[in-house]
This record gives sequence, structure tokens and C-alpha cells, in this order.
Amino acid sequence: MDNSENTFPMDVTDPSSRPWKFRPGGFLVVILASGEEAERAKTSLVAQGFAARDIKLYTGTQILDNQVEYIGRRGLTSKVLSPFIEDVAGRELYLGYARDDRCAMWVRIPDEYVVPKALRVLADYRYLHTRYFGSRQQTDYHVS
Repeated sequence: MDNSENTFPMDVTDPSSRPWKFRPGGFLVVILASGEEAERAKTSLVAQGFAARDIKLYTGTQILDNQVEYIGRRGLTSKVLSPFIEDVAGRELYLGYARDDRCAMWVRIPDEYVVPKALRVLADYRYLHTRYFGSRQQTDYHVS
């Protein structure tokens, strides 16, 4: 994947995106109940100083369409190795939310110490699951 400011890890239009290159370090992924809720959450993040260019929304339909495109581009080696190199459970969780027509909001946050600020802004919104892809690990936040 290139380092363009406008490219996000789930942008399948980038020809270099491959499962073994999926290393979305520095991204907070928030699953919200609806597109409208995601738009409101995005507006609040921008109002609190997060750059609009660092936030991208994907509807459930877009996520599923991206998956179809991605699967169509995979070669035999990728298909054989995917259970060993991909986060299958994470992918299925993400796709399950998409099938339920949830919206995914990706927020570029390279500095992990900024994540709590984003979570405080998002506390008033109906999000179902949040995952931060840090430089060394990923952290899940669930709403009960």
C-alpha cells in the first residue's frame, strides 16, 4: 500500500493491497450502528481537532463490495495461505458487522496516546466495537 495521506488500509483500489501487506498500524476502527451515526461521530471528531482527511467511513455495502473485489484479485498462493497469515476471526467479525449494515469508521491515529481522546469523543455515540491497530499490537474495545 502506498503512503498517500488519502489511502486507507481497506481501499482495494490500491493495487499493492494484499493480505500479507495488511499492516494497518496507526488506525482506530470504530463500528457504528448506522451511517448517520458515523457521520455525526466524524463531525464530532473533526470538531475536537482530528483532521477530516484522517477519517474515512465505509458503509456495510462498501465493505462487502471491497471484500468481493479483494477475493477476486487473490491468487492460489494467497488462498492457500490465508488461514495462516490473516486474522480470520477479525475479518469475519468485520464482515459480520457489514452484513448487518453497520458502518466502519477508520481514523488515522499514528500516536497511540491520542486514542483515549478519540474514545472520549466517541463515548456519546452508538458504537459496537472498536479496534486500534498500534505499531506493535492491536487492542479491541467492546461496548457491553
